[in-house]
Amino acid sequence: MACIVFTSYKHSVVLVDKLPALQYRQRSTRNSTSHYTNVTTHVAFLKVHKAGSTTVQNLLFRFGMRHDLNILLPKSGNYLNRASQKMSLKAGQKSYDIFACHTIYQKQWFDSLLPTDSVYIGIVRDPVERMISSAYYYRDVFGVGYLKRVPRANFIHDLVNYPDKYDTAFFSHTRNSMGKDFGFRRGIEPTNKSKIRKYLDQLNSQFLLVLIMEKFDESLVMLKRLLNWSFGDIIYLKMNSHKHEHTVLNSTEIAKFRNTSFLDFEIYEYFSNVFETKLKQTEDEFYKEVEFFQTTLDKTSEFCSRKNKTEIVALSFGKSKWDEKFQVTQLDCEWMKTKELSFISKLRSTKHIQLA
Repeated sequence: MACIVFTSYKHSVVLVDKLPALQYRQRSTRNSTSHYTNVTTHVAFLKVHKAGSTTVQNLLFRFGMRHDLNILLPKSGNYLNRASQKMSLKAGQKSYDIFACHTIYQKQWFDSLLPTDSVYIGIVRDPVERMISSAYYYRDVFGVGYLKRVPRANFIHDLVNYPDKYDTAFFSHTRNSMGKDFGFRRGIEPTNKSKIRKYLDQLNSQFLLVLIMEKFDESLVMLKRLLNWSFGDIIYLKMNSHKHEHTVLNSTEIAKFRNTSFLDFEIYEYFSNVFETKLKQTEDEFYKEVEFFQTTLDKTSEFCSRKNKTEIVALSFGKSKWDEKFQVTQLDCEWMKTKELSFISKLRSTKHIQLA
């Protein structure tokens, strides 16, 4: 079999020009290093708006397909807030395994969706960067009314400096959005620190991991270790990124925004501290694993962006100290590039999809 071999950071990358059909199957198990054990297959993901969550959703959908799991979807759209919106299980299926669509978090609601041994994960993003991304996205892509009314010349600055004029709702696309997604109730006062902290402590006890977008790769490697997954399970291409004008707020504007979107700052700072604590508890080997993962991402991006897709059909990574060998196929590339609504539509309409 003809191939090209690259050596990078103590692992080999092989581009294969002919690949026999492969069936992804449920692995037996592995421990925290390289041998399979107790792979977690019941996962509910809180898809937080404009926080890198579409990328996480995509890899969860692919994980479900690869392991022939039942993925919970709404009957229409990409939001699931009521039991009546759930698609019915197919004949012979006992429960759902994966949930990764938009919803508002409530523990009882999440508990009702998946088996009792399911783990909950979420994601957060720097509130200022999330707000800027969200403002441009919902103005330019969806034409949201209140955002279109803000003058374009000083769009973000006016939105932040004049919230009483342009962004009056307690929850909006640009105000306390993460707070809404995580289930905070409308009207909670910023001075009620103890109530906010109590709910954040509850969330921390209910979520196995809250990923940090600014440390996305570290978060995914942490997730891989906690769920005993493979690098092949967390490989990704960046999704749903909307290009927009670069905007920098000054310290006064950040203070104003912190005042109006206080829940998002509380959430982000709380879970950033939790994640930093988790990082401090890891060994030096963790960062070498992250570096290894980032090398695989670079190679995968290069492979998936090739113009000539007929000559080489798979990218094969050799066994490492952190994982067994795995492959990225052209089909994987296609699914990684699939937009959210299209992915959900295909999952709905296809009786059985399996990555091969």
